[in-house]
Amino acid sequence: MRDKACVVKCEQNTVWVIPLLSDTCINCNHSSCAKRGSPFIASNPENLTLKAGDIVKIGVSRNAQLVQAIIALLFPIIASIGGYFIAEPVAVFFGKTVTEGMRAAGVLLCLGITTTIITILTRSKINLAKPIISSVISDSQN
Repeated sequence: MRDKACVVKCEQNTVWVIPLLSDTCINCNHSSCAKRGSPFIASNPENLTLKAGDIVKIGVSRNAQLVQAIIALLFPIIASIGGYFIAEPVAVFFGKTVTEGMRAAGVLLCLGITTTIITILTRSKINLAKPIISSVISDSQN
């Protein structure tokens, strides 16, 4: 995620911002500039005084980072471990003797399934956590 954005519109605790994709865009006032991203909503938990044109630093809350780490790291690891242990009941169901190859296939299958689910979720337009504005870099009056 880009860490600089230009404020477009301010409401109570919600601010519309456009991400700045490079430092050269800070003084750019062209709304059709290819160096700006799509507008999105950011929250202002510190109740900073903002107005249109301010350049702000954006980030993600610590809780959102913790949830992201759990989903992206622990979920696939736990699923892989589960795939190792599920291989035996599946082999018995099909009348086979469980082998290390079957266990490895169970691990890879569960890892692949969870990775696919995480990829689909991260590529979708679902925003699980709103970005937050942490500070004002430059005031629109300057």
